[in-house]
Amino acid sequence: MKHFDKLEPRQKKQVVWAVIGIILFILIMAGYNLRSQRTLELAGQPNVKAVELEPDLIEKTMLREARRELESLRVEIEKLKNEQELHKRKQPEKAEQSILPSADEIAKSPPPATVAEKTKWPMPMGEEVAPRARARTVPPAAIPDPEPLVIGEIEVLSNPEAEVIEEPKKKGRAVYLPPSFMEASLLTGFDASTSRKGKGDPEPMLLRIQTPAVLPNDVKGDVEGCFVVAEAVGRLDKERADVRLVSLSCLSKNGQAVIDEQVKGFVTDSDSKVGLSGRVVSRMGAATARAVVAGLFGGAGDWLKAASTTTSVSALGSTQTVESGDIVPYAVGGGLAEGADTLRDFYVDLVKQTTPVIEVGATKKITVVISEGKELVIREIDSGTI
Repeated sequence: MKHFDKLEPRQKKQVVWAVIGIILFILIMAGYNLRSQRTLELAGQPNVKAVELEPDLIEKTMLREARRELESLRVEIEKLKNEQELHKRKQPEKAEQSILPSADEIAKSPPPATVAEKTKWPMPMGEEVAPRARARTVPPAAIPDPEPLVIGEIEVLSNPEAEVIEEPKKKGRAVYLPPSFMEASLLTGFDASTSRKGKGDPEPMLLRIQTPAVLPNDVKGDVEGCFVVAEAVGRLDKERADVRLVSLSCLSKNGQAVIDEQVKGFVTDSDSKVGLSGRVVSRMGAATARAVVAGLFGGAGDWLKAASTTTSVSALGSTQTVESGDIVPYAVGGGLAEGADTLRDFYVDLVKQTTPVIEVGATKKITVVISEGKELVIREIDSGTI
C-alpha cells in the first residue's frame, strides 16, 4: 500500500484497470472451463437412437462395384472364347486347300499328247505301242476367304452367334415413414391469393428439413437436409395460408441413392396452429376510389345531358327535343357519360383482379407434419455421383 500511495494519480489509475482486467480474464477462463466440462458431460450422455435410412450403403456400394467388375471380366472372357472358336473354324478351311506342285514335279511328269499324235493313223495289227503315262492333272487351287479389312486400328467383324447378355433389373430398397413431425425452414416466400381463382392455382413453396424426424415411441428418422415441396392457399377469414405437402426428396451423402416420393401432410407455424400466419395485403383501395370517381363523372354527364333536353307530353305520348342553343351541353354531357362508364368498368375489373393476398416471408421457422404413413423407395443411381 505504501508503494501504491506513492504513485501518481495516472499510475494509480493504470494499476487499478490492470487489476480489474486480470480479474475479468480469470473469471472468463473459469466460466469457459465450466462450460467445456458441462458440454463434455452432456456429450457423454446416451442420446436417443436414430433410425438411419442408409445403414449399410457403403458395403452395398462396394459389393455392387465388385459385381460390376466381375461382369466386365465375364464379358471379356466370352469375347475371347468367340474369337478362339472363329479362329479354329478358319484352320480346317486352310488345311483343305490343295498344295500347288513344285517346278521339279512338273518337269518329271510326261508332256501331254500333241494334236499330231492324236490325229495320226493307227498302228498295224500285231504292233502295240507302249501306253504312255497319263499326265497328272492338278486340281485348281481354292481361293482363300479374304481376311477382314483393317483400317487404322478398327476391325469390323460380325458374330451373329454372340449371346446378348441382359443385365438383371435392380430392385430398390424401401423404408416406411410413419406419421411424424420435423422442424423445417421456409426457403421461398410467397403471396397466397384469397380469391376463388387462387384456390385452383395454389402458390408453390420449398422447405428444407432442419432436424431428424420425430417418429412414434421417441424414435428419430434421419431425414435432415431433405427438401419438401408444398402448395399454399390464402384464407382471408383466418388471415393465414393453408399449406399442403406435395413431395419429399432426399439424397445420400455419397450421391448413390435417392428418395423422391409424394407425401401427405400439412405445416404448422411457431404458434402450433395449422397454416402459416402472414400479413394481409390489399391493393384494391386505389382502384376502388378511381371507380367511384368515374361513376360520379358519369352521373354528371347524364345530368348535363338531361338538362339540355326538353320533354313534351301529349295524348300521343312524350317526346324529347333539344334546342339549338343546348346542342353543345347535350354533346358534352353524352360524351362525358360514355367515357366515365367505360373507365368505371375498367376499374371494376381491376378491383376484381387485385384481391387481398396473404404475404409470408422466407427463412421462417415452421414444423412439417406427415399426416399419412408412406413407403419410401430408395433408388440406387448407376451413373455415379451427381
